[in-house]
Amino acid sequence: MRDEKKYKTMSHASRDSLFRDVVKRFVRNRAAVIGLVVLAIILFVIVFANFLVPESLVTAYDTRAKLSPPSAAHWFGTDNLGRDIFARVLYGARITVGIGVGATLTSLIIGALLASVCALSKKADFVIMRIMDVGTCVPSILLALVLLAILGGSVFNMMLTLTIVSVPGFTTRIRAVLLSVVEQDYVKAARISGTSTKVLVMRHILPNALDPIIVDATMTISSMLLSAAGLSFIGVGVSPPSPEWGAMLNYAQQFFRTAPYMAIFPGLAITLTALAVNLVGDGLRDALDPKAIK
Repeated sequence: MRDEKKYKTMSHASRDSLFRDVVKRFVRNRAAVIGLVVLAIILFVIVFANFLVPESLVTAYDTRAKLSPPSAAHWFGTDNLGRDIFARVLYGARITVGIGVGATLTSLIIGALLASVCALSKKADFVIMRIMDVGTCVPSILLALVLLAILGGSVFNMMLTLTIVSVPGFTTRIRAVLLSVVEQDYVKAARISGTSTKVLVMRHILPNALDPIIVDATMTISSMLLSAAGLSFIGVGVSPPSPEWGAMLNYAQQFFRTAPYMAIFPGLAITLTALAVNLVGDGLRDALDPKAIK
């Protein structure tokens, strides 16, 4: 019993030490810290948007202030209908970022489960990977366009489409990581001792492959966000009057010469969010790399 308690204490101490090392390496990366700060501000805006700006301003029409440039009354100006662009960009963050994060998490979970099955069963691996190969043969943007043309443009359909498009890539990448973990001695010992498949996956395989999976998921969020905005920009995703950033850019095209701020602020929101996520992802990749120089 004493040896077991001593082993657990040492295990917790080693994990704490590893976590501190990861945090130190991440904090040394100034770009990653800046990205994290920007991302924290964006998440704060998403969560507390109702306390910052009344939701009614998203669709409120001020006929006396059509196409007004940025001012104290309207920080980002107004569109051709007199709607406040600052309020629309603020609430549009919930839609665009929500689609990116939601689609990433959903496809990550599905991909991790499929990859776990592939890593444990050669027969299932053959079947699943052949299906994934078919999925990856079709260009993702083309598949997304076809699915949205069939399903129609909405927030849910956009998230569903991006999830379907991303699952093959996640499954392939996570499978490559898990196959190396499955070959480790402790996993083989757990399988020989009769450990159930569920426990084997949740306790021995996935936890030891989390580092590259977390980095991959973080980097994928920005591409999902850009895909969501891009699909809405070309008119097949979320459509107006929803304040989705890509849809706002699409709507602002016709007023770009007379009111360029209608496109500038949603475009800056997309750029800053995607850049912040990428910087955090790069920082996590460097911090979690065991070969990183201290």
